[in-house]
Amino acid sequence: MALKFYRRLTGQTKVLSFDLDDTLYQNDVVIHQAEQAQFEAVCQVAPQAREHGVEYWRQLKWQVAKQQPALCHDVTNWRLAVIKLGMAKFGITEQHTINDIYNAFYLARSNFTVPKVTFDVLNQLQQQFTLVAVTNGNADIQRLGLSGYFAGYYRAGEQNCRMKPHPDMLHKVAKDLNVPHYEIIHIGDNVGSDVQAAINANVNSFWFNPSLKPYLSGHVLPDAEYSCITDLLQLLE
Repeated sequence: MALKFYRRLTGQTKVLSFDLDDTLYQNDVVIHQAEQAQFEAVCQVAPQAREHGVEYWRQLKWQVAKQQPALCHDVTNWRLAVIKLGMAKFGITEQHTINDIYNAFYLARSNFTVPKVTFDVLNQLQQQFTLVAVTNGNADIQRLGLSGYFAGYYRAGEQNCRMKPHPDMLHKVAKDLNVPHYEIIHIGDNVGSDVQAAINANVNSFWFNPSLKPYLSGHVLPDAEYSCITDLLQLLE
């Protein structure tokens, strides 16, 4: 579908803020593969861990989140804390081992190819707009080939920025680029984090809805919706 607007944009758009995971590329399968890579790294140093399976580590992740909710705003430190706690149960506490296990996850986490159409669209958009990345995750945008398109990379957990839907990162975008909030559009796939963060920050929002899910009454309303990244080229018209 073409861009579907729910309300008129405020101001002249100068900055496009992109979520990364599941907005510029599909991420769910990649994360499962990365968790499996982490599990295999765990089992190499603690073979007894295999009988607990991967699900044990997923449950431990939420246990840590409940005990230390502030960690959730930085997925890197959160995962490191999970690995540290999990490995301690197997009698392994060396930090270098914990780091090695995390690195196995992170290497797999960014081991995929971004679709060519994404690069094509970003290349055209950057001719007219300043592009930034605003993410709750920690993808390696340099390895993915995306870093050259973005004037800034804002990751939750860095520079005291909390995760979306908190507005911290979008406020920082406006401050760093010295633009009013109404000249920013934040673009993302998640209504609860991306659209809500945009509303909380008083910036415009585009909801990426590739599966054409129906809008649910009671959810926050984006300024516009689209289903294919090439729909964004309408902004150049």
